[in-house]
Amino acid sequence: MNADDIFSKSALWYDAIYAWKDYRTEASKIVELVREYRPEANSILDVACGSGQHDRFLAEQFEVDGLDINQEFVRLAQERNRKGSYQVGDMTRFELGKTYDVVICLFSSIGYARTKAGLDSTLRCFRQHLNAGGVAIVEPWLTPERWNPGIVQMTTAESSGAKICRMTVGNRDGDDSVLLFHYLVGSAKGVNHFTEEHRLHLFTREEMNDAFAAAGFAVDYRNTGLIGRGLYIGRVG
Repeated sequence: MNADDIFSKSALWYDAIYAWKDYRTEASKIVELVREYRPEANSILDVACGSGQHDRFLAEQFEVDGLDINQEFVRLAQERNRKGSYQVGDMTRFELGKTYDVVICLFSSIGYARTKAGLDSTLRCFRQHLNAGGVAIVEPWLTPERWNPGIVQMTTAESSGAKICRMTVGNRDGDDSVLLFHYLVGSAKGVNHFTEEHRLHLFTREEMNDAFAAAGFAVDYRNTGLIGRGLYIGRVG
């Protein structure tokens, strides 16, 4: 993955754009799963942690560290969870020299693994960073049959005196979903327009299950998940 392609221009507006997300409730669901699968868990690694919105709630009960490919996200996450350690890194290949009871990867970030090889490598990294009996919780992106190209999406928000509009039309390129986001950011200094292209691979359920198995996990699947996209729970023996 290339850090220049992932939220490189929009990181400062990310929290405003996704203000609709109920991070507290989502974090509570993660806590419930952790207590179900690993009741004695004390530590969590949040891979593709974004701006650390989940972590500020998870840190009330766990020691939480994070990893993200975007340096601005790492800075924001560190501010939200000062007790944690946050690093810039690629989820498909990272080595932190530390293991955890739980690894999480939320909000469909796994789609940025982009290829089967990337998915396999990512889940192997998760496995290598887990203690014995550890758990990996992964919120997937959409499957091929659930992706509907041609739908226009628009989000508006306000932040720090700026008004933001983000619009995109979803497309498909093979087994990749393609989102070319157009941003308009207006402030007293004027209106700025920029674009970001996001490609997330449309992994099938079978591909996800196979990748978990290849990395050494036994895997369960919850159909609803946090926001209706499902949830994979990989268990290490």
